[in-house]
Amino acid sequence: SHCTNLVPSHFEGDEDVVPYAFQEILNELSSMELDLGGVRNFTGLPRIERKVKAQDFRTGYTDFEYVYLTILGFARLHVHCEEIVSLNNGRKHTQNPGVQMLESKTGMTMHADREGAAHLLRSAGANLLQAFVAARKDKAGTTGFFREAFDRSADPCLEGRANRVLEYLQSRSQVPGAALGAVGTQPPPGDLAVELPAEGASPKAVVGEYLRVFVNECTWRWAVQEGVDYDIAKVERQQEVSLEAFARLCNATTFEVALLARDVATDMPARQWEVKLEDGTWSPYGIETSEALERARLFGDPLCQVKVRHWVYEVHLGHMLQMNFKTKKERPVRCVERCDDKGGGRGRLPLADIKASILYFVELETLAPAKT
Repeated sequence: SHCTNLVPSHFEGDEDVVPYAFQEILNELSSMELDLGGVRNFTGLPRIERKVKAQDFRTGYTDFEYVYLTILGFARLHVHCEEIVSLNNGRKHTQNPGVQMLESKTGMTMHADREGAAHLLRSAGANLLQAFVAARKDKAGTTGFFREAFDRSADPCLEGRANRVLEYLQSRSQVPGAALGAVGTQPPPGDLAVELPAEGASPKAVVGEYLRVFVNECTWRWAVQEGVDYDIAKVERQQEVSLEAFARLCNATTFEVALLARDVATDMPARQWEVKLEDGTWSPYGIETSEALERARLFGDPLCQVKVRHWVYEVHLGHMLQMNFKTKKERPVRCVERCDDKGGGRGRLPLADIKASILYFVELETLAPAKT
């Protein structure tokens, strides 16, 4: 199958996409949802709506919700880090646009008037990724990681949560093969963050930056599938024996689908896949799952397997039905055009420019041609 098994990877009311390395943590967490208390305060998966006070977190939210919201917050921080750092004026939060942006994007606040604020903002996400790699090699596994590194007795500000993760990572750095052996096993944060060129840049430059990140995302997915380190996968993907396998993940078709699903085209609505619920309403899949289904449709695949939270589904694209593997329950699915009416903007291009730029990179042999 050409499909990926991912939990929804978008932020409610936001077009941010969870970088793949953070997505892996959410995938693992979702398999433990029931063990960690499930979802109490949301319809569907937890989403960042506001800053939550410490007392509310300790008494009103489940462990699963707290951990999920923390990981989402760190993922958003990863995406918006440099903008938040640039806006931080070193004042208290009421007079600090950097902290105000941090709160709105991540649901967390911080004491930005203290020394080391910029370092904390830049290191928090990387430490979380490194701690997760260490957890996979730790005898307590990821279950121990989610319980120890996200201890809710800590202050829910960024400092409190980041310190818990750092304490976990430092405790594992004394264990042979844990954190000390983790270097190079996952992508550096910069590999998965889009850094758009300045206004007025050519379409090729814009699409080239999207392509850089897309190739790295595909490399990480392929590394996970093959059970190899990310740095090793970067080398092996270019070997003759691996070219065909990697091209199934990373080619002109999958790249174009990803750009359209992420609403990069100014003149073509993004396609959104949805599933029909018991009450007759349609619920959108997360952006990664929607991308997987759209990719399968373009490839002509009759079936696509997806994982949403702890459930595995098979979507029959001919019959437009989703079937739960465990319960065998079926639900209708559909694909609609998502009209966000965003107009132009930095990083958005006409579809013709996107297609021409993709062809340019195919001709350069930077990207595999479209699969037929």
